[in-house]
Amino acid sequence: MDPLTLTAIASTLIKTGPDLIRGIGSFFDNDDSGKAKKDIANKVANLVDIAAGKPSPEQALNQALTLLSPQDLLQLKSVAAECEVQLARIEAKRDTSLHLQTQQTIQNGDNSTNLYVSKTRPYMARLSGYIAGTYVLGLEAAAAFDKGSGASLDMALLLISPLLAYMGLREIGKWREGASTVAGVASSITTGLGPLFKRGSAGA
Repeated sequence: MDPLTLTAIASTLIKTGPDLIRGIGSFFDNDDSGKAKKDIANKVANLVDIAAGKPSPEQALNQALTLLSPQDLLQLKSVAAECEVQLARIEAKRDTSLHLQTQQTIQNGDNSTNLYVSKTRPYMARLSGYIAGTYVLGLEAAAAFDKGSGASLDMALLLISPLLAYMGLREIGKWREGASTVAGVASSITTGLGPLFKRGSAGA
């Protein structure tokens, strides 16, 4: 196994932790292949335990993994892959929990009998949308006339983040790719319309 792959596996195992690795080992079947994976899971969990007490756990674990036999390294790939799956599930549950807490906070505010509290978040969300829309349309229109470089995606996302949070979108980063596509389309439209407006102005 190449050093880069082994380093990545060591990092995954450290993040997973020995207890979860042992639990993952119990997921495998009781056939010969499954038993081999269980054995390597328990062996690696012990190595993670030992590495955790070192100044550099990942480096210590990486060195320990290089001493495994080729057969163990083959089974280790399956264990590490399952660890990544479980870590992704844990992260997804964490995100969902945070999202539910945020939405509950918003709902509690909207249902408040205090008029100031109940109207603050909706007002901030609307204001965020107005400002972001004005920013993007204004700068993209200016860019169509060779005035500036257009709207910044990072700034647009920052301006509209209160509205997105109020609407239930959890993390701006997860929507970055889609937002980038939309910004690209908007930029193309305004760039295409720019010459038309210029010709119209020249004719006038």
